[in-house]
Amino acid sequence: MRKAIFWDFDGTLTRSYPMWTQTVLEAAAPFSGEYGITFDKLRPFLAKGFPWHPDGNPSVTGDDWWKDRVLKFTAAYQSFGVPENLAEKAASSVRERILDPKKYQVYPDASAALALCAYKGYKNYLLSDNFPELEGLLERLYLRQFFTACVVSGVVGLNKPNVKLFRKAELAASFPSMIWMVGDNPNADIAGAKSAGWHSVLVHREENNCGADLCCTTLTEVVRHL
Repeated sequence: MRKAIFWDFDGTLTRSYPMWTQTVLEAAAPFSGEYGITFDKLRPFLAKGFPWHPDGNPSVTGDDWWKDRVLKFTAAYQSFGVPENLAEKAASSVRERILDPKKYQVYPDASAALALCAYKGYKNYLLSDNFPELEGLLERLYLRQFFTACVVSGVVGLNKPNVKLFRKAELAASFPSMIWMVGDNPNADIAGAKSAGWHSVLVHREENNCGADLCCTTLTEVVRHL
């Protein structure tokens, strides 16, 4: 039997925190004080408009993905009164900042969990709503070697929980007979997997209120159940 596990990235393999808000704020450091830009004031602008949000454009890929982000971040800065040229320069610097591996905290049991799943006969795949360079970031986080392939929304132009993305993932894995999805998001990961007919694991959660097949507090626990 060919078995596959698709792993989410942010919040699943790495600890989740308001990284986009923090990074957009860091990019504005030269003028944030002058224009009154703070984390709390900036956060609402980053809670919408991404490709995976209802008001976002899920079809953008590659450089267009980032052009879409620059427009969004520039508009956020300008809402505080920042001149357009200054706002656009800061917005354009977010890309390099967000790709810095130092910003990511990999769960300490992630590598072992991925390796043990492979030992148990599963092929690991990444399935993430994220920027197009995510696969390269995995290399710098020393995780890429555990994955057979990566399916990233910023490359394929589809986002979870759209069942079409899960079908593309099945194709990337050559249609295995058993598929698990491991993720921390009840809607994107669990509801998406269920709509595709996959098994699902809700991870880093104490309660399973979304109908996942398994609920695990750690990645190590995931391995024990598979």
